[in-house]
Amino acid sequence: MKSEKNAIAPLCKAYDSLAWMNLTAHLYNLTEGIRDGQFGMEKGGLSKELDGIYGRLITEIRDYLERGDAARESVLSAVAKLRAEVVNRSEQVQVFTDSLQIYEYILNRLEYSFRQEDKPFDDEEEARDLLRTIFASKDPTEVNLRIQMMVSQLPVRLTKKRFFDLLKDSFSIYGNSDVDALLGFRYRILSAAAMQEEPTDSVFADYRKILSALTAADAAGMDADSCKEWQEHIADSADALSSDADYLLAVQECINAFYTVALLDSDSADEETKGLMLPAVGAIAEFGLSLLAGRQEELRESALAPAFAYMEGRLEPLSERVLKDEAKIDAYSEREEGFRESEEGQRVLLAKKLMSTSSFARLTEESIVMVDRERLEEVTKEVMGILERGMEGRSKAYNRSIMASVLKELPVFFNSHTEVMNYVLQSLHNCSNEGEKRGAVAMLKNLLRGE
Repeated sequence: MKSEKNAIAPLCKAYDSLAWMNLTAHLYNLTEGIRDGQFGMEKGGLSKELDGIYGRLITEIRDYLERGDAARESVLSAVAKLRAEVVNRSEQVQVFTDSLQIYEYILNRLEYSFRQEDKPFDDEEEARDLLRTIFASKDPTEVNLRIQMMVSQLPVRLTKKRFFDLLKDSFSIYGNSDVDALLGFRYRILSAAAMQEEPTDSVFADYRKILSALTAADAAGMDADSCKEWQEHIADSADALSSDADYLLAVQECINAFYTVALLDSDSADEETKGLMLPAVGAIAEFGLSLLAGRQEELRESALAPAFAYMEGRLEPLSERVLKDEAKIDAYSEREEGFRESEEGQRVLLAKKLMSTSSFARLTEESIVMVDRERLEEVTKEVMGILERGMEGRSKAYNRSIMASVLKELPVFFNSHTEVMNYVLQSLHNCSNEGEKRGAVAMLKNLLRGE
C-alpha cells in the first residue's frame, strides 16, 4: 500500500515530462502539416470550419508560456472547453462519414449494372470461392472478422423481421454488462445506420448540401454518367472528411498534452524536460501565429534541435515506466477509500486519461452501473424504433444498405460452417440483380484480400 501511494509523485512527474515532449512533437507535426497543406487545406491556411481551433490553441499556449502559473486557471478552463469542442466536431465528422458510406454502398453496386460482362455470374462457383477464402485462416477471430465482412457486403435479402430479431438478440448479450458497454453498442448501431443526430449549426454546411442532394436523387433512375458523377462527389467529400478527422486528431493530441502540462506543472514539473521543451514550443507557437497572420516567416530551427535531441531514446522507456506506475495507482485507488474524490486523486486520474492512447477519451469519472432488465429493454426498444422510423419511406436499396452496415456490428450469428454456406448461397440466389451481385462479390473479395 505504501509503495503504491509513493508512486503518485513520480508518476505525476513522469506525466509532466512525457506531456512536454508530446506537446513539442505533436505541435511541431501539426504546424508543419498546416504549413504544407497536409490536411486538405491550402498551404498556410485553414478551412473556414476549423480555422478557429488551432488559433485558439496557439494563443492559450503562448499565454501560458509567457505568464506561467498566473495563467494556469484560465488556461485550464479554456483548454477544457476547446477539447470538448474538438470532440463535438469529431462526432459531427463521423455523422457525415456514416451517411456518405450508406450512399457509397448503393452506388458502388449500381455501377456494376452498367458494365458489360462476357462470363455469366455463377452463384455456386462464386459462393465456393468466397467460402474458401473466409475459412482459409485457422484463427477463429480472423474467421469471424471475415464473416462480418461477408454479411456487410453480400446482397442483403433478410426480411425486416429477421433483421430486427438479430438486432434484438445482439442487444440481449448486454444484459450482463455495465451501462457504458450497452450505450457503446447503441452508438455503434446508430452510427452504422447513419442515424446519429445530424448537426444543425452552420459548420460543415457543404456536407449537408451533398447529403440533401443525395437523398433527393433517384438511384434507380440513374444512368452510368450520373452514377459516376455522384461517386466522384462522394469520394471527394470522403477525402475531405478524412482530412478533417486527421486534423482534429492532431489538434486533440496537442490539447491533451498541453492540458496535462498546465495541470501538473505547478506541483510536479520535470524541470529538466520543461527547460528544453519550453523554448521549442514557444518557437513553434510563434511560427504558427505567423502562419495565421499570413506572414512568411521561418521556423527557428535552433530552438528545436536541443529539444528533439533530448527526446531521442527517452519517450519509449518513459512510457513503459508510466505504465508500471499506473498499475500501482489503479490498485491504490481501488483500495483506498476517498482517493478518487481527493484533489490529488482527481488530478492524477485526470492526467492518466489525458495521457492515454485514447485521444478522445471521456474525462469525467463515473461509477460503474450494471444493466438491469428495464434499462436493457428501454435501450433496445429505443434503437429499434429509431431504425424503423429511419427506414420508413426509403428505397429498398437504401434500407438494404442500412441493414448491411448494421449487420457488420453484430456478433457473428452463425453456428456452423453450413449456416455460413447457406447464407452466402441464399444471398446470391435471392438477388435477381446481377450487377448488384457482381459488385458486392467484387468488393467483398477486395476486402478479404486487404485491398
